Amino acid sequence: MNIMEAGKVPMSREEYLIAVYDIGKTNKKFSLFTSDLKPVYGTSMRIEEKTIGGILCDDIGAIVGWMRRVLDEIPRREDVRAIAITTFGATGVLLDEKGELVFPVVSYNHEIEPSIREKFYETFGSPEELYLRTGTPPYGQLLNFGIQLYWHREVRPRVYERSKNILFLPQYLSFVMTEVKSVEITSVGCHTYLYDIVDEDWSHVARDLDVPSRFPETFTEVWRPIGRAKWLEEALVTTGIHDSNASLLPFLLTEESGNFVLASTGTWCVFMCPGLAYEPSKDDLYRDVLYYIDAFSRPIRSSRFKGGFEFDHYMNLIMRAFRLGRGIIDLDVDVRLLKNILRRKEVFIVPTLTPGSGQFPRSKGRIIGSNIFFSDLRLAYHVLNLSMAIQTYFAVKAIFKRRSLKGLRMFVVGGFARNRLYLKLLATIFRDAEVLRAGYTDLTSLGAAITAKAAYEDVSPCDIDRELIESIIAERRVKPIDVEENLLMEYIDEFEHHCQSEKW
Repeated sequence: MNIMEAGKVPMSREEYLIAVYDIGKTNKKFSLFTSDLKPVYGTSMRIEEKTIGGILCDDIGAIVGWMRRVLDEIPRREDVRAIAITTFGATGVLLDEKGELVFPVVSYNHEIEPSIREKFYETFGSPEELYLRTGTPPYGQLLNFGIQLYWHREVRPRVYERSKNILFLPQYLSFVMTEVKSVEITSVGCHTYLYDIVDEDWSHVARDLDVPSRFPETFTEVWRPIGRAKWLEEALVTTGIHDSNASLLPFLLTEESGNFVLASTGTWCVFMCPGLAYEPSKDDLYRDVLYYIDAFSRPIRSSRFKGGFEFDHYMNLIMRAFRLGRGIIDLDVDVRLLKNILRRKEVFIVPTLTPGSGQFPRSKGRIIGSNIFFSDLRLAYHVLNLSMAIQTYFAVKAIFKRRSLKGLRMFVVGGFARNRLYLKLLATIFRDAEVLRAGYTDLTSLGAAITAKAAYEDVSPCDIDRELIESIIAERRVKPIDVEENLLMEYIDEFEHHCQSEKW
């Protein structure tokens, strides 16, 4: 909704506004919600990573500056009573005893020397041993925050010694707003190697790195306020929450059955199933199956692949090849063309562009049949979305293993929830399940808004009216495409074969 419309929202004395910052890896979003969780205003900005001294970093200065400016410019500023922050995971901030940065905020996309990673596992145990305790796979780059801390200690011990406080990114941003330090479970439990799910406590990695003493002693629930905003003293600020867990929260509060999976799509496409027990196995280790910890401190069996990143990469190639500038493509399904693609099995987009991630971590990302791919815009767009839907298929299969998917409800939220072709292909592949598109697709911001509402009203999220949340989500079932199942499955089999045929 635009700024004028937001300004016209009627407000009684009992009503108030909730402000939400959703800090994605590239897109930074700000939203306003009414006290009954209706979205009334939104704005966003792209803030890219930057290189400092040869190290890829998140531009924290630009992020904080934008956060301050956007709050100054919003409509009905005086009615904001609660603020919540949600950000991507695997990112922490090293602070000295005065709360000042002792080192730039390193991006999880930064590559480190292989010798550091090898020494880490020699010190703390094999990837298999750590996975069985922490639910964290052995990712590349710095996606394991525990490895980043070890890297700091080994490469720059004086910096690590000066790091008297460590805060995860949501808590650092809430600290900037309130000058209050806090720690919460969804960020600690986000593939860090720092949380032992079996013991429900800090891991031996965390203890060896002297991590517990660098965090606040007491964990704060994500719906508890930690203080008031310096920039807007009328507003309470929550501790913050990891973005995938923010997306999951509305469904934890509205779905009575655990037989559902949340497909939270963005740079990373994350698939979370709350109904499954903590049962990690070595078979899961190299299929990007991981366990997050939800807002109520429970392990959530999940999987993921870097779908939005790959989609954007290939969309840029398509845009350049067909000279489309910076427009947005949103083509609906062409059934005849789709059947031809499936029947001929000549063109594929195979993962992965980020080695070590996804269900095919050793596969080399590439276009097969590129001469055909770049000959037709509609064909290229269908093949790209087919790749995303098939990767989703393998990601969900990895969570459930041999369990039946019959009757499963799959909620799609985030960027891909606005992609008609992807949704229809997904519903076609998951014929025995129910694919549902949320009417309001930005569930990350909604989940964060729920924590802020609970904070201001001094209640648990479980006390918020369920029908209120359901009315915002308002999911709709996606109908499958009329295409022969055997054609689709043969194409998927060939896709899998290509994933295994050429490796990094």
